[in-house]
Amino acid sequence: MGRSGSKKVIYFYNNSGSLEGAIKFLENAQKKINYIDLNISVEGNNIKIILYGSKDLQYLARERLKELAQQFL
Repeated sequence: MGRSGSKKVIYFYNNSGSLEGAIKFLENAQKKINYIDLNISVEGNNIKIILYGSKDLQYLARERLKELAQQFL
C-alpha cells in the first residue's frame, strides 16, 4: 500500500506507566489496523502515530486506536 492520500498525526499517553500495556497496545494496533499505512514512534510514555491514507480509513483507524488505548493504556 502506498502512502497516498493525506497524513494524520495522533498522540497517546501511557497513563498506566506499564510497559506491558504499551507493548500490547502496539501489538494490537499492528495486527488490527492493517488496512492503512501507519508509523508508530514511542518516547518515554508518549506514543506518536502517523496515519497515511484516505480520510475515511484514517477515521476508522483513529476510532480503533482510541478503543485500544482505553483497553491497554
